[in-house]
Amino acid sequence: MESEASLWSQEVGGRLRMLQASFAEDSPATREKYLVEEIERSLKGIGESRRNDYLDALVRCFPGPERIGIAPPNPAPAVAEPVKKTVEELAEELLGRVDEFNKEGKEWLLSRLQAAGLIAVPEQILDLPPELRGKLGLNPEQMLDEERLAKLFAVLLEMVGTLDNLTWNLWKAIAPKSVVQRDSTDNFRRAMGRYLAGDREVATLQITQAVDKTRQVLAGLLSAIGPIGETYAKHHLETFAPEKIRASVETGNFITNVEQKCWRRYVSLADQLNGPAIEEHIVNAIVTYTEEVVSGRSRGS
Repeated sequence: MESEASLWSQEVGGRLRMLQASFAEDSPATREKYLVEEIERSLKGIGESRRNDYLDALVRCFPGPERIGIAPPNPAPAVAEPVKKTVEELAEELLGRVDEFNKEGKEWLLSRLQAAGLIAVPEQILDLPPELRGKLGLNPEQMLDEERLAKLFAVLLEMVGTLDNLTWNLWKAIAPKSVVQRDSTDNFRRAMGRYLAGDREVATLQITQAVDKTRQVLAGLLSAIGPIGETYAKHHLETFAPEKIRASVETGNFITNVEQKCWRRYVSLADQLNGPAIEEHIVNAIVTYTEEVVSGRSRGS
């Protein structure tokens, strides 16, 4: 198994050869500068104590005179300059050796190609309205990760579809005769699917109104949880408060055996106090509250 230093040297050596080929027409000093910068950048993640081992491995990747900064002990006689490759040949060689790049190297190559105008910089296809960007703390010029945006959209779309279904099933169970009803023209999930597929029969306003109506019903149901205890307590006291019971049994100016009449009245009312009756009263209060939220009426109007 090859050591980490050996693997590192192969990757760095590949990048050095690529730089050497890319800047073949530049001066030797310029090429050396680029090569040294690449080596220094590659050594940043390596500890001081291990750098010599990694550099030794890198030197072994260049056994000939191409070693950087090392002159051959016995300079060979000058040879004829190799035939210069055409641009097409260099491009083919580059494409054939792309797999030698690591992730960082591929990103560097892509940025160079984009800077040279050979690859168009992708435009932002999916975006958010300015007001929503503000709510999310995003600057207008910030680029969005479209892959993550699509994944987040899928999660939120599933949540909206689930909440829509649960909300209207609950509403149908507790308020079957309410004037607030869901549009029965189409299944909401299917309507969203048709809208996303570009079906012109499903308008943006239709989707917006459906979502808004579900939001109102859900808001009404959740908001009713807070005051429902007070509402039931008020109803209970209006029925069972001692002064209410006494007022209901006192007739005329002659009060005879008032305490007994009050007790009988209380017992009569208590017979009507049972689980189903309490549940019905609470449900009716929730329905009334929700209908007021949806219709926009103020409480108690």
